[in-house]
Amino acid sequence: MTTERTGNFDAEMDRRLMAVALRFGRRNLGSTAPAPAVGALVVGSESGTPIILGRGVTAAGGAARAETSALVMAGDAARGATLYTTLEPSPDPVEGVSVVQTMIAAGVSRVVSALENPDPRVAGRGHAQLRDAGIAVTTGVLGDEARRQHAGVISVLAAGRPHVTLKLGVSADGMIGRVSGERMLVSGREAFARLQTMRIEADATLIGIGTAMIDDPSLTVRVPGLRAHSPIRIVLDTQARLSPHSSLVKGAADTALWVVCSAEAPLVNRVALRAAGVEVLEVGTGSGGVDLEAALRLLAERGVTRLLAEGGAKVAASLLARGMLDEVVLFHAPVVVGPDGVRALAGGALSAIERSPRFRRFEEARLGEDRMVRYERAV
Repeated sequence: MTTERTGNFDAEMDRRLMAVALRFGRRNLGSTAPAPAVGALVVGSESGTPIILGRGVTAAGGAARAETSALVMAGDAARGATLYTTLEPSPDPVEGVSVVQTMIAAGVSRVVSALENPDPRVAGRGHAQLRDAGIAVTTGVLGDEARRQHAGVISVLAAGRPHVTLKLGVSADGMIGRVSGERMLVSGREAFARLQTMRIEADATLIGIGTAMIDDPSLTVRVPGLRAHSPIRIVLDTQARLSPHSSLVKGAADTALWVVCSAEAPLVNRVALRAAGVEVLEVGTGSGGVDLEAALRLLAERGVTRLLAEGGAKVAASLLARGMLDEVVLFHAPVVVGPDGVRALAGGALSAIERSPRFRRFEEARLGEDRMVRYERAV
C-alpha cells in the first residue's frame, strides 16, 4: 500500500468528513463560551482512503483552538494533508499566535470550511490569507448544520443577545403541568434524557420565579458523573423572592446561580441571596417584570451565547411575544393533565409556534412514548 499525505476527496467525502468534524466539535458545546465550539480534522489518504491524522476541538473556555490542536496531533504528517474546520479560522493573532498562520506553517495543502466567520471584522479574511498562501480552500460544506452548531456566537454578533431555545413538555391537552397540588412530570424518561443533553450543550438555562417556587428544581445535569457539565442556572425574579432554602440556592456553591431582578427589588432580598452565593444581576423593568431585552443583552455581555429556556408558561409566552425565540423543542406526551393544568403559553395556543410562518419544523423523532418536534426561526 502507498501512503499519501494529500487527500483529494470528492464532494460526498467532504460532507462525510465535515459531519465527523461537527460531531467532534459538538462535544464541547456549552463549555467554550464565549468562543464557538469548533471541530477540526487533519486528513490524509492511504490508497485513496481518508485517514484521520489529527483532530481537535475548542477547549473549555476557548483556551485552545480546534485547528491548532488537530495540527499538533498530526505533527509532520499534516504537510500536504487536508484540514476540515467547522468555522473559518481567524487570521488575527490571539496571544501572539494566528491560527491561519499556524495552518500555513504546518504545510496543509487544502482547507475545507463549513461556514464563513460570522464576525464582520474577520469574515472572509481567513480564507483569503489561506488562498494567498497557495492553499486550496473549499467553503460552505454542511453550512446549515454548522450554523445551528455555532448559532450562539452568530446571535451574539448579529442581535446582541444569546441564541434562545425554548423547551416545553406538553401534554395531550396542551398543558405543561398542574396549577396546584403535587408536581407532575409531563414528559417521559427518554425525553428527560434528551433534556440532559440540551442542558450540557447550553451555556445557561433559564426559568421564571413562578416555576422556581412551585417546582423547586435543581436545573443541574442529572447524568451520573456529568453534574460538572451543568449550565449556569438563571432565574428571572423581579423582586428577588427566591428562597435561600430552595434547591437552586442550596446548590449555588457547586453550580453557578444567577438571579436577574429589578434594581428596585427589596435590598434585604438581594443581600440574602448574595450571602448565599447567588450572583444577583439588576436590570430595568418591562411590562409586568424584568426587561427581557435588557436581561438577554446583559447575559451576552457576560459570555452567555446559548440559552435554554425551560419555563414556565409566562416566560415562554413573553419570549415568543417579543420575537426572541430562535428555536423551540416540544416534547409531546400522551398524558392528559385536565382542567387544573397550566397552558403551555400562558393561555396562548401552541399554534402560535406550530403553524406560524415565523418557525419551520426541521426535526421530528420518537422518544419512548413522547414525540419530539424541533422548530427554528424561519425569518
